[in-house]
Amino acid sequence: MDFVLTFTISNIGIVTNILVIVVFAKQGFKESVNISMTTIAIWDLLKCLAGAMQRMAGPMSTWSAADAESWTNIGVVVFNYLICYSSYITSVLAAYVAVERCLCVCIPFKVKWLLTPKVVFTVSTVISFTVLGLFVVMWGIYDIVWVYNRKYNCTVAVYVNNKFYFDNEYPLFQYYNLSGILWPLISFVVIVVCTLIIMYKLKQSFKFRSLQADVKLKAGNQLSTRDKQVVKMLLVIVGVYVVSLSPRISHYLAKYIVHEFYFLRLYHNFFVFICYFLWLFDLINGACNFFVFFAMSSSFRKTFYGLFRKHIPKLSNSNTQTSEVDAF
Repeated sequence: MDFVLTFTISNIGIVTNILVIVVFAKQGFKESVNISMTTIAIWDLLKCLAGAMQRMAGPMSTWSAADAESWTNIGVVVFNYLICYSSYITSVLAAYVAVERCLCVCIPFKVKWLLTPKVVFTVSTVISFTVLGLFVVMWGIYDIVWVYNRKYNCTVAVYVNNKFYFDNEYPLFQYYNLSGILWPLISFVVIVVCTLIIMYKLKQSFKFRSLQADVKLKAGNQLSTRDKQVVKMLLVIVGVYVVSLSPRISHYLAKYIVHEFYFLRLYHNFFVFICYFLWLFDLINGACNFFVFFAMSSSFRKTFYGLFRKHIPKLSNSNTQTSEVDAF
């Protein structure tokens, strides 16, 4: 069940993120949001690739149980950390996109020259490698060694704590656990705050347009169909990150409080059990963006269909008109 579920989600994520990247590339990168969302899709693709590679132990077990166990142990050190760090990077990038959309609503006439494609590309790149650099040190705390295993009557790969780990255990894990709490928490707060500001600004804007058009005052308390779609899409994205980030924040808080709650410590087995569900949430988060874009953006659907059709029926103005939903 472990293999089937996570391996399936990982492979779905690989396909969907490739499609997202292709669609945004087809649309071009003149729109700043296409650059930032493509960056997120690239990291989600790496996350899903890591998930699929880590679960390759399943097929390997059909011809060699020893090789499968070696691959699983190597995967803990290499692929599991990549899944985790990719999730941190995408959460910070999502917070940046929320800020970007918030600026588009608050200062629409200035944001075009403020957030040029070059600026957005630079910011997305800096965020990606800065967040990765903050956690990359954790790849250096284990050594892979080959030991004889009586069960398989051959040597298998296992991961063990190395000298660097024992020399820096306390400060290293204090830093790692605090970072694991602060980055997702800050990202979550930024996303929620920006969403609330956008909702307020859109409602305020619609009231102004209603008054200018002599619409009844009662109607001024309601959002237009387009504005409702913007808010709905933002709420879906916030909901996705609430589901994916909340368990990870709690997980790192537990690690910070309980020292033995980690790999190769007293609660190793329970820690691995919890990590499985976290990885599952991370992989689902990495695989679902295509479906959000497809369901809520008419321009995304049009470009996607254009990849497989030579001639697409001309859509009505109401469907093809550019809006904040299509730009998100």
